[in-house]
Amino acid sequence: MLAAGLGRERVYSRMFVPDFKPWPQLTADNLKEYRAYTDLTNYCELPLGRPCLPVALLRDPVHRAVSLYHFVQRKRTHNLNALAMNSSVEEFYRIGSSANPRYFRNVQATRICGRADARMALDFILSKYLAVGFTSEVDEFAGALSGLFGWSNVHVERRAFAPDRYDEQITPGFRDLVLGDNEEDFVLFRALSAGAPYAIPRQRRSREMIMRAKRLRDNALTLARRVQRRIGSASRG
Repeated sequence: MLAAGLGRERVYSRMFVPDFKPWPQLTADNLKEYRAYTDLTNYCELPLGRPCLPVALLRDPVHRAVSLYHFVQRKRTHNLNALAMNSSVEEFYRIGSSANPRYFRNVQATRICGRADARMALDFILSKYLAVGFTSEVDEFAGALSGLFGWSNVHVERRAFAPDRYDEQITPGFRDLVLGDNEEDFVLFRALSAGAPYAIPRQRRSREMIMRAKRLRDNALTLARRVQRRIGSASRG
């Protein structure tokens, strides 16, 4: 959509920029020739010397998990392709999310505010973001942004993102598994889906402690994975 509206030479994207950098590593010089940035992760405010208007898309975490499974199956160079090609969607999620929780769990909240925290993500959306839409209504969202920026040559098909196209693959057990790992994303998704005034009910203290424990668990798993990768690289060297 951004490439159609601005021209691909004005969009900083991993698809177009060979030495693409994640958002937190960017400098003003990296972006001086560009008007838009895609693949936003761990959003934070950077000293770029010009206004920044973040935009995000949300979707049901269960639909995202199934979509990720099919994406990895299509991407032959993906490091999880073999797993996706030789396992069911539930097996893929269970194994993949244990090995790399930050790639599977509460990714949407983390992209929006840098933490797996629905309340913080909502605060960021309300105070820092230009707009947030839903993947299931991406055509309407694209139309609204096109009108806002005066783009006349942007068209996005909703059909490709129809939320019910994965329903046959989603068992009750799989849904419970994904939502148990992605509670922050699901809370954020429900809060935005409910419409204005956007709010997240206060949780009981015990609930907050459980969520904090899950974040610590995922951080520990990610750290262990990094250490294992470094040990493997050192032994090969």
